[in-house]
Amino acid sequence: MKSFLEKLNGLILLCMFSVTVLTVIFRGVLGVAASWSEDIAQLTFILLVFVGAATVMEDEGHIRINTLVDRFGPGGQRVVRVIARLLTLPFLVLFASGAWDNAVVNWDVELGTVGWIRIGHLYLALVFSSLVMLFYVVTNIVRDLKGSHREPSALNSTL
Repeated sequence: MKSFLEKLNGLILLCMFSVTVLTVIFRGVLGVAASWSEDIAQLTFILLVFVGAATVMEDEGHIRINTLVDRFGPGGQRVVRVIARLLTLPFLVLFASGAWDNAVVNWDVELGTVGWIRIGHLYLALVFSSLVMLFYVVTNIVRDLKGSHREPSALNSTL
């Protein structure tokens, strides 16, 4: 799934770059303001952030401060990781639930200058992102409980 998410994020980044280039061409060369470009650029940026957040969740690539955790032995580190992930679960459930509620409420609301995109579509992407993050958090909890946890530093060295 991570490979799919990385390719999806690459496609989103390509779209964002293309929209930015088209905006420059329309304004600078053709002298025409492309009012839709700002909305599409914002949409692609939001998608890039949330799909990217889901992508790095498996490898625990989010920013964290390990000063205290590094002082524990392997068993203590495992306990702290499991507790931290268990604390993350309610947040992700609330995030998914709120995104779903907003998707339903805003399903018919059009994006300002791009009528064929609905605000509900954006919230649906947030639901997808939060469900992927939930999946990865639960997977990492199971890995830790089975003792098959891989250190993020070891993962990064293989990239």
